[in-house]
Amino acid sequence: MTTLRAFTCDDLFRFNNIKGGFFVDLFVRVSNQVAVNMYKQLGYSVYRTVIEYYSASNGEPDEDAYDMRKALSRDTEKKSIIPLPHPVRPEDIE
Repeated sequence: MTTLRAFTCDDLFRFNNIKGGFFVDLFVRVSNQVAVNMYKQLGYSVYRTVIEYYSASNGEPDEDAYDMRKALSRDTEKKSIIPLPHPVRPEDIE
């Protein structure tokens, strides 16, 4: 019998290492400190802040996000995770 399981961050990390990527990144609401701390424990670091990345509803202001990255084995010097000194806007993301 075959079982299914959730695709995890570790799976993504392994897949990108096989494919030769330099880093894995994800976006987290700045206000979600539980998630930020969890990803830091998994080896991610804050690469940059993205201004007004998340659209708000009900008249609330838009919310910033952290672009968090984890370097892969191909990035031996960890250059892909050197934090940017200034925030960016969503349209500036490659």
